[in-house]
Amino acid sequence: MLLTPGCAEFWELASGESFGGASPPPSGSLSVSFIDVGQGDGVLVQAGDAAYLIDAGRPEEGPNVVDFLRSRGVQKLDGIVVSNPDADHIGGFLDVLNAFEVANVYLSGDDKGTLTYNSFLRGVRDEGSKIEITRAGEQMDWGGVRADVIAPPTDAEGGLFSETNDNSIAILLTYGMARILLAGDAEAKEEEYMANGSYTGPLTVLKVTHHGSNTSSTPLFLNAFRPKVAVIQVGADNSYGHPTPETLTRLREYGAKVFRNDEDGDVIVTIKDQKIDVAVTKP
Repeated sequence: MLLTPGCAEFWELASGESFGGASPPPSGSLSVSFIDVGQGDGVLVQAGDAAYLIDAGRPEEGPNVVDFLRSRGVQKLDGIVVSNPDADHIGGFLDVLNAFEVANVYLSGDDKGTLTYNSFLRGVRDEGSKIEITRAGEQMDWGGVRADVIAPPTDAEGGLFSETNDNSIAILLTYGMARILLAGDAEAKEEEYMANGSYTGPLTVLKVTHHGSNTSSTPLFLNAFRPKVAVIQVGADNSYGHPTPETLTRLREYGAKVFRNDEDGDVIVTIKDQKIDVAVTKP
């Protein structure tokens, strides 16, 4: 699927295989890979010489994530982001920490005293990575890509919400005219916070929040961000019924082209020369 940022009316479908597959991204591009980790999240962001991993699926997905990163030419990670501390987001990180040097670890500060989370923190300490608590308002440079943290709220704004999902770290990537929002398992409260913030506007790509649950992708949120491409990280025949028919309907009503890990495999978005390519690894 090829498109030109800012010119959605001129999008045209293509084979979708131009930049995808198990190979490093082309030079001078932003590549965002939505790794098929089953019922969980795992997103690799590559730009310039920088590589960042947002979540890593469940523990059993760790080797799969490591293999995918290697296939994409990753030799070290500039940072990993824990969008939230649930097992389907952090379980695979121990394998990642064992396989790669990790410079920075970004957390929301919403700690979870589970065995999986405590094991993850021990792994980070053993790695010697720098830990940073990050909230809305922080801006980073990821290999020439602007990365704005747009949620969860700061302490000055009232602090974290009561539910872990609503404290997901949400990162908005801006590269030229393209905007990509990665917001973990955000549900209605955090979506409302983002929709009332200063970063609204059409998105090139949205990682659909909370695996396409009916408690996310609210009309308020979708109206504020209007994604052109929506990627759902979801496992086949999962017990949660994700994505829900209601969510799929809402996404399509707002004009989004939907991709899903359970149906499309790995979904790899590449932005280069003001064009976007969406590649999948399942036919």
